[in-house]
Amino acid sequence: MLKRTLTGAIYVATIVGFFFLRNYVDLRLFNILTWLFCAIGTFEVARAIKKYLYNGNFALAMICGALYVPLFCVFEYFTAFRGGYACLIFNAVFVICQAALTLVRKGNFSTFKVNVLPFLYPSVLLLSVLAANGLANGFICLLLIFVISPCSDTFAYLVGMSYNKIRKGKAKKMCPRLSPKKTWAGAVGGIVGGIVGAIAIYLLADKTGLMATAKINVLSVFMIIGAVASVLTEIGDLFESYIKRKVVLKDMGNILPGHGGIMDRIDGMVFAAVFIYFMFLLLF
Repeated sequence: MLKRTLTGAIYVATIVGFFFLRNYVDLRLFNILTWLFCAIGTFEVARAIKKYLYNGNFALAMICGALYVPLFCVFEYFTAFRGGYACLIFNAVFVICQAALTLVRKGNFSTFKVNVLPFLYPSVLLLSVLAANGLANGFICLLLIFVISPCSDTFAYLVGMSYNKIRKGKAKKMCPRLSPKKTWAGAVGGIVGGIVGAIAIYLLADKTGLMATAKINVLSVFMIIGAVASVLTEIGDLFESYIKRKVVLKDMGNILPGHGGIMDRIDGMVFAAVFIYFMFLLLF
């Protein structure tokens, strides 16, 4: 328990440190954190399914994960071409190559899906974090991305555990084949937690005047963001549980003692990040 708590504190402190660098030194420094997530996350995913990959794809996935964020930064900050478009083209090239390789090897859709996975997950989802960093209200958008998911996870755990005790272990399971401990009560608690987290960020934004130019009911929008992002966090958790079940893994890695790997921490966040980014892009 002490190891888990200490690791969690260091993890949170690291994220807070990058927010400080972003706000008071240079916002582009925040991309270093995203690069770490992308490089390590891609490695963890590729390693988990390594025995199912074509020869050479593991090393190729490592290159993709390591170059993804630098590619975005080069195009976004030093050329007239948008970094996001460059990254999507980068992903498309790898997908097309894998499709061609599958045809040559007379594989099927299942082998194609497995081999293309580390070239898309988590890199494509993390592209929304890179893009959010450059928004006019990027600080608030990033706060929502990094706060809603842990709030949702925490409330889901507490509510689910408490309700299961009340029901004497008979709380209705949400998806027992993928995640035996998840219950519908916990899922509802997670949505409440996401809304609470979003309201907390709204109060900060309102107090500091960061959203003063918005011409919509910001509180209502934030509550909707909190609810939907919480559902997406749950979907992200289940998606990673599906991968781990398929390859018989407890954790995606061990870089965070007591917590597992990076993907065990950001699996839900990266799914929620896409929705949060597009909400800010469209409404703020």
